[in-house]
Amino acid sequence: SIPTMNDDGDHVGGVTGVLKSIGYAIRQVQPTRVVVVFDGQGGSQMRKKIYPEYKAGRDKNKLRVNRQYAGMMNDEDERESMKRQFVWLTEMLHALPVTTMIYDGVEADDIMAYIPTQILEEGEQAVLMSTDKDFLQLVDEDTIMWSPTKKKIYNRKSVKEEFGIDSRNILMYRILDGDKSDNIPGVYGCGIKTVIKRFPELVEETEVNVSDLLKLAEERKGKIKVYSDILESKEQILLNEQLMQLKDPNISGQIKMKVLDRFNEEISPLNKINFLKVLLKYKVVNNFGDINDWLKITFGNIITD
Repeated sequence: SIPTMNDDGDHVGGVTGVLKSIGYAIRQVQPTRVVVVFDGQGGSQMRKKIYPEYKAGRDKNKLRVNRQYAGMMNDEDERESMKRQFVWLTEMLHALPVTTMIYDGVEADDIMAYIPTQILEEGEQAVLMSTDKDFLQLVDEDTIMWSPTKKKIYNRKSVKEEFGIDSRNILMYRILDGDKSDNIPGVYGCGIKTVIKRFPELVEETEVNVSDLLKLAEERKGKIKVYSDILESKEQILLNEQLMQLKDPNISGQIKMKVLDRFNEEISPLNKINFLKVLLKYKVVNNFGDINDWLKITFGNIITD
């Protein structure tokens, strides 16, 4: 979405924007390693088998982000530009001390969730970088979240401060609220204020699961309509749980082994010469200012030995 072109008139805002965003996050949290995960081909199919309307309408409702080039780039041009920049980005990442992962049939969300919940040991901290609020359900003593749009770190305290709900119960709120961006309907009237008022248990540090929620709704049904609405929406709530929960990612054992093997590989050292060659080849080197300084302050803390 960054309106940037190279000397050949190619749009390069995507590739430079991604790298700068990753670099900014690295400088904020100073990690010892970085994993960049992409959606695999057909990554949404597993969830679409459960719910065919999952992410329906995303393409037709797409907002043109390159408004500055509205007269120069049609939809086909944008698609080709995105494909081209993805290839460039992949080449650049290969020269940096980061680990990239992409597996057909798997969404990036599931890989991102699998690493902190299943691979990292207790006491090893993970910082999830995403704008997706679904990741807030994973926030605990060892896992925090960095929002690149809000430029904010979410830990248990900040989740509670912003949403009024303990991170252990963010999933339950998300299940009731739904997710318009993924075309997942929620239960009518279950906004954050109503959920907190009618289910004060979600504010506490004890985790509330779907069975607990339905039991509470059954016990409290009567004059308050929202409890009846929740009970009538039981099937949708159970479906939403399947679609939105990330603590036990629905990925095959084969993919899990691939992720583990890839994660356990040694981190490739910074290949400064190759990185600069790629930047020069695609004429984007000038978009980083002093590239030597950018590389030093961004990746100086990454273990490459």
